[in-house]
Amino acid sequence: MHRVLATAIVVGFFLSAPAAAQYQLVWSDEFDGTRLDLTKWEPEIGDGCPTLCGWGNNELEYYRAENATVAGGFLTITAKQEIFGNRLYTSARLRTLNQGDWERGRFEMRAKMPIGQGLWPAFWMLPTDSVYGTWAASGEIDIMEYLGHKPFEVLGTLHYGDTAPGNVFSGNTYVKPGPDNFNDGFHDFALEWDECEMRWYVDGLHYATQASWYTVGEPWPAPFDERFHILLNLAVGGNLPGPPDTSTVFPAEMVVDYVRVYQLPDQVDLQACTEIFDSMEHGNPFGNGFYQFPGSVGSGTIAAQFATAAPGEGCGTSLSAAFGSGGTPGFYGGFGRNWPLDLTGQTHFSFWINPAAGQNYNLEVNLQDDDNGDGSITVGPDDEFQKVIVVSPSGGDVVAGGGWQKVTIPFTDFVDDNSFWNGGNGVFDPTPASGGGNGELIHIVMVMVGNDGTDADFDTDHWVFSRHASSISGRVWDDVNADGLEAGESGLNGVTVELYDPAAGLVVDTDVTSGDGQYTFLERGGTFDVRIVPATLPLNVTPTFDPDGTGTPNEFAIGLECDTAEVDQSFGYAPQAVDVAVLPGAGEALRQNAPNPFAPRTTIEFELPRAGTVELAIYDVTGRRVRTLVDGVRTAGSHRVEWSGEDEAGRPVSAGVYYYKLRTDDGQWVRKMARLK
Repeated sequence: MHRVLATAIVVGFFLSAPAAAQYQLVWSDEFDGTRLDLTKWEPEIGDGCPTLCGWGNNELEYYRAENATVAGGFLTITAKQEIFGNRLYTSARLRTLNQGDWERGRFEMRAKMPIGQGLWPAFWMLPTDSVYGTWAASGEIDIMEYLGHKPFEVLGTLHYGDTAPGNVFSGNTYVKPGPDNFNDGFHDFALEWDECEMRWYVDGLHYATQASWYTVGEPWPAPFDERFHILLNLAVGGNLPGPPDTSTVFPAEMVVDYVRVYQLPDQVDLQACTEIFDSMEHGNPFGNGFYQFPGSVGSGTIAAQFATAAPGEGCGTSLSAAFGSGGTPGFYGGFGRNWPLDLTGQTHFSFWINPAAGQNYNLEVNLQDDDNGDGSITVGPDDEFQKVIVVSPSGGDVVAGGGWQKVTIPFTDFVDDNSFWNGGNGVFDPTPASGGGNGELIHIVMVMVGNDGTDADFDTDHWVFSRHASSISGRVWDDVNADGLEAGESGLNGVTVELYDPAAGLVVDTDVTSGDGQYTFLERGGTFDVRIVPATLPLNVTPTFDPDGTGTPNEFAIGLECDTAEVDQSFGYAPQAVDVAVLPGAGEALRQNAPNPFAPRTTIEFELPRAGTVELAIYDVTGRRVRTLVDGVRTAGSHRVEWSGEDEAGRPVSAGVYYYKLRTDDGQWVRKMARLK
């Protein structure tokens, strides 16, 4: 608040843009208890002294835990005019530091603002690790700031640049149309943060976008490529609003209904899963560790490419390479980047390439690691490991002229290359000596060797290391009673299940169900679609269940967090002999609950084409009925039902997977949902 396949290489072709991903709830506080949840929030105490008196803004209050209370489904932060700790006012300031920390996502708060001169509530974020230095070199994100003497306005601001006083800021003001102001009722404030931009919203209205920021001496998108945590506070006085005056009424309250955090599947646990060697977004290769060199028969150059970039990766900038010899096959030259990186725990290297048509060359991908720990690569003590990628009109590994293609290489496919770089211990160990290993990645070098004398021209983007250590498993089962509940029924064996990478446009693995309908995909990381091949199912079966609803039968999307096992990702199919009635619109009769996952409450919607008897009930994974939400006659049209996450006795249910089933005079539908802790 300051001003693949399980082989050597996976190559994917981008065919069309994947369907827009949906945000998933990953954290929330609905304030349904009777006290502040200290597993989520830490009250900050004091006036900032002695290191940051007035909290860096000349604020006048003393923050106390007692000024943040929870009751009736709301958090209330109260500013009082009282003497405490040599200050004339008290209030509260809360943060999620080391209890809720995120890189990217959607951050929401529904709240009612106070009114009065000198009141300064905020919903904002600070860096958890401050890797780029003290404020504001490591950034600050102000999702919502409000000044009590301007009750129709809120501010959205970024702080960045350098440590103070070299910091800068940029932002926008939203002015609410009258007659009601932000003190008259509750309003929704949100920020969507992705790699390319940040977007601000009030009550669902998008009012501001920022896509330009920097940290001195660091590649873009620094500083907003690290973990941040949430803060809520109600300041009294300070540089922005000035002090209270005789018109200000105390106590004053900032009342919060909820705070929620959503992420896209590929944003979940992003930092732990990947190490970005270069996103190419800096648009300045030679200023960011890149170099180029000639070969024995040719030469070339590299440059920033602003006209095209890998689909779904980054924000529009890539790297262009153009090498050749004038018609002589052989070593054209190459380029690389000097960028030391600790790759402990990573298992794969991937990059995107867009090669020109009609060319034929070998692209040698070389990883150079520092065995002796001196921070440099030299012949003798250090290693180079190589994987050769064949680029040609007929394919090989990459199709010349085939558009953007993603190449993914397991570390195990890199071989010790002694043809030029002799020495080292012959073991690719990307963990530095300081971390207990005997190597650290220092350079990635790409070398072009022409096969027929044609040039080697291509764009490349998004060089990334990742850890593939998660798994997906489930069953395809024979839902003989068509109830969508997996309870003791036998599996369907011999069904082909595909793992599809939507970013690469490629099936990266397949499995055939066996052992009671089981399928498993191991050693994976990223965002995928799991798909059933319909031709391998028994004839005339009807889908009754899949993990994201039968409205999109035979497939579901999933984002893998690091080192997790996603189990029970199952598909149910009713045989032809079972009469499963389907309303017009198929899966739209019973919609997916929202939010999902949820904590502690969620809303379920369903549609009836005509009046009739309705039953809507919740079941656990064993098929036991947990709660009946609807049991009676309902009129035609749309209906909404809220489930508070409690059983029939009013006890909160445990976190986990649950099913909800709708029965009507026209048929039955089942969907799956997950309750968070």
